Amino acid sequence: MITTYQLKSLKSYKWISVLFFIALLISCSDTKKGENISVNRQDKQIVKQGNRRKKLDSLNIDPKSNLKNFEKGKIENTLAMENGLIIKWLTKGSGEKIKKGEVVLLEYRLALPDGRIIDGNQRIKMPFIPFMVGYNMQTKGWDLALCEMKVGDFVKVEIPADLARGEKGIPGVIPPNTANWLYLKVRARVTPEYNEGGVQVWTLMRGEKSDADQTMNKEIQYHAIVSTASNPSVMNTYAAHFPLKYAPGQKNVIPGLRKTLNNAKKGEKIFVLVDAKQAYGSRGYVNLIKPNESVFFNLTIKDVRPI
Repeated sequence: MITTYQLKSLKSYKWISVLFFIALLISCSDTKKGENISVNRQDKQIVKQGNRRKKLDSLNIDPKSNLKNFEKGKIENTLAMENGLIIKWLTKGSGEKIKKGEVVLLEYRLALPDGRIIDGNQRIKMPFIPFMVGYNMQTKGWDLALCEMKVGDFVKVEIPADLARGEKGIPGVIPPNTANWLYLKVRARVTPEYNEGGVQVWTLMRGEKSDADQTMNKEIQYHAIVSTASNPSVMNTYAAHFPLKYAPGQKNVIPGLRKTLNNAKKGEKIFVLVDAKQAYGSRGYVNLIKPNESVFFNLTIKDVRPI
């Protein structure tokens, strides 16, 4: 995926945990158009993933091609927004629009206005990626476009520079002040396995069972990429090369995250969305999290050990 500042730093930071999630999510690939997916269905089918990866890319875009004229004669509908974002539908899905706070599975190609492809799920040899909508997992243009889309939609999104990489661009990849072309297909929604009291949890890869599962006398080490709707960079422990530590009973994490960590297993990959009341409430957190703002945690459990 393309990073915030450099292609290299994206692959090592912002999307590093997402890549781990894909192995389990591949098992969802046979869902029908518009279907919601429960993460609990995935375990039984994961053994099939190796033979199916090459068959799952449904965009029909040659990764070596130039996209300059790809959509000619294929556009069914166009939406031009006041912020400069343009969405062109090549295929229309059905059902309700995608909402902020939902997790969806995406196929994508990212190109420049000269038609040159610079990124895509095929670059990481995966059929799709999991994406939390509305919480800055990518540039603002992605979130804005997805909130106008439905499951099954295949679109071309023309993202103006200020909703993409702006004045900085990405050295050697995206020049400053350059629009992005995003070809995007929504494969499915992923239903959270836990949704109570303002906390939603998607366990995207199951962890390893251990003796520590039966005790609260343990220490959990984990990496976290944390963002909100207003701030894409609340915390990134991958960038700091320093995982966090938590033991049940401690209060060094917000209430909405404690139950998830209490039950965590080594190797788990988890999305957690916590509303403000279970996070930082009406006070927010310094200049990083606004008052009454929900917080998104992209977690990888590095280790769980008895203490």
